[in-house]
Amino acid sequence: MKPLGWWLLFVYVTCFHTSPILAIKRIIVNYSSQNLSSVPPGLKPSTEDLDLSLNHIQALSAKDLSTTPRLHFLNLSWNILENIDTDAFNSTPALEILDLSHNRLQNLSNQPYLLKTGRLQLLDLSSNLFSIMALGREFSTLKHLQWLGLSAKSISNQDFTYVANLTLKTLFINANSLQTYQENSLTEVRSEKAIIALSKSDLDIAIAVDVFAAFKEVEFTLVDSEMKVIQQIHRRGILRTVSLEISKVETTWHVLTSCANTILQSTIRQLSFSDLTMTKMENGTLLSTSRMLDSFSTTRASVTEFIFNQKELYDFFINMPARNISLTQTPIIFMTCPLTVSQIEVLDLSDCALTENVFSVDPDTECSTLTNLVKLVLKGNNLKLLRPLTSRIHLMDSLQYIDLGQNTLTYSEEQGKCLWPPKVVQLDLSSNGFDQSVFKCLPDSIRILNLRNNRVTAVPSELQVLDDLRVLDLMDNRLLDLPTCQAFPNLQKLSVRSNSIHSPLPGALETCPHLEDLDLSRNSFICTCALREFTTLIKDRVTRPRGETLGLTLGHWPEGYRCSYPESWSNSLLEDFYLPEISCNAWILAITILIPTITLIVAISLLCIRLDVPWYLKMIWKWTRAKHNAITSQRKSEDLEGLRFHAFVSYSQKNADWVKSQFLPKLEGDYGLRVCHHERDFIPGKTIVQNILLCIEQSRKCVFVLSSHFVQSEWCHYELYFANHQRVTRGMDSIILILLEPLPLYLIPSKYYQLKAMMSRRTYLEWPPEGAKQKLFWANLRAALQANLPSPPEREE
Repeated sequence: MKPLGWWLLFVYVTCFHTSPILAIKRIIVNYSSQNLSSVPPGLKPSTEDLDLSLNHIQALSAKDLSTTPRLHFLNLSWNILENIDTDAFNSTPALEILDLSHNRLQNLSNQPYLLKTGRLQLLDLSSNLFSIMALGREFSTLKHLQWLGLSAKSISNQDFTYVANLTLKTLFINANSLQTYQENSLTEVRSEKAIIALSKSDLDIAIAVDVFAAFKEVEFTLVDSEMKVIQQIHRRGILRTVSLEISKVETTWHVLTSCANTILQSTIRQLSFSDLTMTKMENGTLLSTSRMLDSFSTTRASVTEFIFNQKELYDFFINMPARNISLTQTPIIFMTCPLTVSQIEVLDLSDCALTENVFSVDPDTECSTLTNLVKLVLKGNNLKLLRPLTSRIHLMDSLQYIDLGQNTLTYSEEQGKCLWPPKVVQLDLSSNGFDQSVFKCLPDSIRILNLRNNRVTAVPSELQVLDDLRVLDLMDNRLLDLPTCQAFPNLQKLSVRSNSIHSPLPGALETCPHLEDLDLSRNSFICTCALREFTTLIKDRVTRPRGETLGLTLGHWPEGYRCSYPESWSNSLLEDFYLPEISCNAWILAITILIPTITLIVAISLLCIRLDVPWYLKMIWKWTRAKHNAITSQRKSEDLEGLRFHAFVSYSQKNADWVKSQFLPKLEGDYGLRVCHHERDFIPGKTIVQNILLCIEQSRKCVFVLSSHFVQSEWCHYELYFANHQRVTRGMDSIILILLEPLPLYLIPSKYYQLKAMMSRRTYLEWPPEGAKQKLFWANLRAALQANLPSPPEREE
């Protein structure tokens, strides 16, 4: 598509559409530059914007657009259109933008297809092959038309009769191919603005005279170097124009300054130059100050000479008698200070090449004549140091709005203390290189501060309090946490969108009692316990009514708030994030775990006590040790020679019933062990001591049945003594103690010191009265006594 086509769409979207954002969101079906000879078939019914420019389409038939009832924008520029069917737009009732420029249409009086385009708001028929400008009756039906583009070889009176009843916003006339023009031809057109692409011929003068008399806003493009059209301002004496824009002109410095003076002596209030090229930078005329312009703007100006008086150029612009001056997208490196107290209220020097020396009179003198300046825009320049720049402007006492965005400004305390004008309320420092030090270089009166797209990692806690600050924008920085409002007690709006905040502390919000709008979106939130309290607080304040003290509007909520970690919550909305209290409170978690655990331990303990589990465990442990000892201490067969008995049993006579009824039947009857029993195995004729010694010597183990009666028996004492002596002699543990009843150590006489020692340092078997436990008792005893003894020898007489 040629740039003109896109420009028409832009003009429509920005000027006419009630919802520009919705209009921009529509997707254009683009068939531009496809070498098409006709409209492609099968266009979807959902098509709203269709671009067919830069093709070879010669005709538009009735069926070409029959499938696009929602068509809103159609660009057919730069084709070879010669014929458009009368019913071509029958199926496009929503059509509002139609670009038919740069084609081969031939008769402006006969465009019947326009009868079916009643909702058209923008129509461009310029750069076709129209001989005369006579508009047909069908133009009168375009009641909604706001922008009309035309061109022809001849323009005469009555050509615009059928649009005289329309009130346009803009009339565009391309006079490039114009050959004849009849005076007053444009005076009957009702339009707020006229854009005239001049022919650079004598016809331009006649057109300019009519245009100045008929339209409030005038734009001339492709103006000749002498700028003759400007000289026609006073020719007729009738001047309706209050806004004049001149674009795409190359002229000398003398002509430019002369024309500026001519305009200053007229009733024109707004003057604008764009794409201005200046040559021969000499012989300029002094500016007239008889009238004051509302605005004077210059965009994309350039000078063809390298050596000239730059101060004269700068003085021309800064001393222009206008309240609003704009010099943008121009490679100037300096701007002078006005010679006298200036009436400039708004000064825009954006997108130039200025340094922080701007306005400086000399190293020791700052500019003091811009005292009426309210708004200063210096964005997009070559500004680097903030402190020197504040010195350049600190005498501008009325200055309230300053835009220093899109530079490479930095600040450090080494630069010194900043000097700001006393009334600054809005400061734009976006898209620079500031870190947190910039907060030490702010005007006390600041109300709105824009620090977007910088390098701020934190807001310092020790700052001078800015009581007037209401809006703080820290979007696209490097913040790691939500800033507090200790230095901004009256802050109402805060934006920290697109930073590096992972788990903001809820305490920060508590320091902002007046905060109404907060934007935390597009941060990489880590959805863990650290974020839980903040999320709860945010949800609570967002849902409160705005009238309440703590009511809060959260920007881009909830879609702009998503978890980035952990994986289980990745990309989930913060609105849906929830962790139970038990997951994040260590005390509750500990209590929740400990109470059931302690309860379980107590229950198990009680159950074990009830079932006497400790006793069983102790007996199993003894059985295991006994089996282990039996295996590890197993002696060779030759070491067992001379042993007749598995055990010698020693007991008090008062415990004889238990031995005879329980002990002997179980070991000898059930387990097949040989037990030396004194009543049966003592040899008659030998003394008791001799028999005791012989039995102990012929027995592998000695079993002592302990009770309160045992420690009162003298013979039991002897047997224990001899058995212990035999244990030492054999070098093996051969004594087994059976506790038939509880026997506290204090009941054991002192002469039984060996027994005391053995009971204190070794385990013993306890006889359980319960029948269920007795099986384990016998198993332990059997494990301790079991051994493969040789066959018993004949009894010694």
